[in-house]
Amino acid sequence: MAADSIASAEQPGGAKPAAMVAACGLSCMACPLMKAGKCKGCASGKEASAELLAKKPCPVLHCAAKKKIDYCGTGCKMFTKCKKLIGKPYAQSFMDMIAKRMG
Repeated sequence: MAADSIASAEQPGGAKPAAMVAACGLSCMACPLMKAGKCKGCASGKEASAELLAKKPCPVLHCAAKKKIDYCGTGCKMFTKCKKLIGKPYAQSFMDMIAKRMG
């Protein structure tokens, strides 16, 4: 769901918003930018519309959209080495662990 805001994902009857997952693979509900009020939600790379990309300066989302992949971790061979992801949102130690497990 390519949502411009978390509010647009609200369910009928005031239920909690639908979970969104950004191209980086991070749940929007766990994202520090969302929690700080600096982001209103994201999309996967394939779901990102031209309008959303124009509004979002996120280099990860732009890269995933350009590569036409949903999520970096499942669609990009450079995931564990990506300078756009290391330090924000993933720690180098996490990426090293993933790379080791992937062989």
